[in-house]
Amino acid sequence: MRKIISGLLIGLLFAGCAKQVTTYTILGEWEGGDGKVVYLKKSLGDKKYETLDSAIVTNGTFKMQKPLGEVDERILEINGSKNIVILDSVPIHVKCETVKRMVKGKEVESVKTELSGSVEQDIFKTMLLAQRDEMMVMLGFSFMSKSGEGNAAMQDSLGQMYLNVKAKTARTIDSLVANYPDCHATALIINNFVAKDRSLAEVEKMYESLTPRIKNAYLGRKLKTSIDNIKKTSVGSIAPDFTLQAPDGKSISLSDYRGKIVLLDFWASWCGPCLREVPNVKKVYDKFHDKGFEILSVSLDDKKDNWVTAIEKNDLNWGHVSSLKGWSCPVAQLYNVSGVPAMLLIDKEGKIVATGLRGDLLMEKVAEQFGE
Repeated sequence: MRKIISGLLIGLLFAGCAKQVTTYTILGEWEGGDGKVVYLKKSLGDKKYETLDSAIVTNGTFKMQKPLGEVDERILEINGSKNIVILDSVPIHVKCETVKRMVKGKEVESVKTELSGSVEQDIFKTMLLAQRDEMMVMLGFSFMSKSGEGNAAMQDSLGQMYLNVKAKTARTIDSLVANYPDCHATALIINNFVAKDRSLAEVEKMYESLTPRIKNAYLGRKLKTSIDNIKKTSVGSIAPDFTLQAPDGKSISLSDYRGKIVLLDFWASWCGPCLREVPNVKKVYDKFHDKGFEILSVSLDDKKDNWVTAIEKNDLNWGHVSSLKGWSCPVAQLYNVSGVPAMLLIDKEGKIVATGLRGDLLMEKVAEQFGE
């Protein structure tokens, strides 16, 4: 009898454990999509992806279902287009519609996708829509600037529109963070859209507003890691040391500059704003170099010829290093660089004393270090 009871208890234990295993479910409808393959992917960064699951459209439908693991951001690739989803235990419903339109006399086929599911999906969709509006205005402004179309008044109007849309995006973020502290998507939004654009104090305040459940979940832990990394390269911290190669192959370390006032400058040969900032950087360098001011430029190029040519063409006669890995540059990742130009000022003891330096602010902050 004792053995029978023990067996029943063990059986119940395993049954209980089995119930705790959660799965994700993706259910799709795609009329006319038979034979097409839908992919679930994980972003590895630098436009690289790992395929986690796939399904063939049969009789106008498709389905994916596997053990969930951690709730996280994933990519649902449909007909080549990438749709971001929050993969959780609530079924995700996908409705696809094939749309045909004429482009330059040729019929082009695309797929319109609608996603629905948990509140996590709704929150992140709201964020993406806000970001889309911001990007559309940016593209319009960029196109007008490159084509030379439109007068100054129109450009000013579009510029003001961009500022208004950007402010609206910020309000959307603030509202989502305040109203959904117990959602995984909220931690993802803070990490992806707030951490690199707002002050450390704001990011930490948002993190502290999250519930313990989300802080302990994967996306909450990931956000905490990002915050810890930001602290390492914030004003008042000792700048992390690194070693990269100069154009001639020589290894150069940041620590080689200890005892000097150093501008750590992240740039790239393809970066228009970086090149437009060059005259201002040269002005500061020429004024303070003889007093102990140095510049170490870290290029995010991935082609050596482009990098070296830009240095020579623009007469950038200071220190230069690069990993030649583009946005995968380990030093850019170490310093949480998400856009260029990005400049940090480091004092003689290796402490970061200023960030976000461009224009007159660069001259002002460097002058302060020399008591001017």
